[in-house]
Amino acid sequence: MMPVLRSVEEAASRFPRAVIAVGNFDGVHRGHGAIIECAIDRSLALSAPCLVVTFDPHPQLVVGRKPSLPILTPTDQKLELLSKYEIDAVLVIPFTGGFARIEPEAFVKTTYVDALDIREIIVGYSHNFGRYGRGDRMLLQRLSAQYGFGIQVVMPIQMEGSPVNSSHIRAVLSAGEINDAELLLGHPYAITGNVVRGDGRGSTLRFPTANLETHDPDALIPKRGVYAVRVGLGERMLNGVMNIGVRPTFGQDVEHCEVHILDFEGDLYNQSIRVEFVERIRDEKRFATVEALKDQISKDVYTTYNMLKA
Repeated sequence: MMPVLRSVEEAASRFPRAVIAVGNFDGVHRGHGAIIECAIDRSLALSAPCLVVTFDPHPQLVVGRKPSLPILTPTDQKLELLSKYEIDAVLVIPFTGGFARIEPEAFVKTTYVDALDIREIIVGYSHNFGRYGRGDRMLLQRLSAQYGFGIQVVMPIQMEGSPVNSSHIRAVLSAGEINDAELLLGHPYAITGNVVRGDGRGSTLRFPTANLETHDPDALIPKRGVYAVRVGLGERMLNGVMNIGVRPTFGQDVEHCEVHILDFEGDLYNQSIRVEFVERIRDEKRFATVEALKDQISKDVYTTYNMLKA
């Protein structure tokens, strides 16, 4: 199992003179993969350990915009995705208000040079760090010459004429473009949460649903609508239909995430599930009658069954 280190001191003692890939890595998308693979290649070339260095929570949640930035991969999901790479460990640095006020030159000196004694650092082209985000790749290049560590800057991956980055993926998901998001990410977009009790309305509509409360309130929820999904329940992957919306037919205005698992019987309350988005089926819609809604749900289930049966 990939070690997850929670302090710079632990990383320094276990993996000194490492090659480090540094970033928020929100989404762990194809662009992030290029940075990490570069770090792996350089660590092999230098016979050095390879560490991924990231931050918790996402810096924008501490010093950024209001309302908060939606997050593609909360830390537990990020670590799961990072574990698929051939790296030695991940160092998760707690991101606090005090940490955000450290000047970038001081951070490099105390953390990368004095504590970790790094061999080389790998960053993306848009990497920023330190107080007010003033540190960037140009500063790192100057400091690398001063302190004697190497640096590699990975330029963006382009797909269909646009750079692959987290901001673009957030916009794509917010528009409900699930297939485009998966292409940019390199893996299905997923949310995780606990099944909580709802109002039981799904059972009256012939299709009982699990009401999902996401583990992380800052997790990005795709555009409202109906989706074909795969549901991770323990070791099983099951097919399902997810509705994201406010139940306009019933005059409600609070957004819910509800999933109906195909051909499933059992009690899901208080269980943790993972929902992977496969395809967007339709927009959220208000129906004139409950019977019309039931008919549409039947069609949605049929559509999903045929879409995911392979």
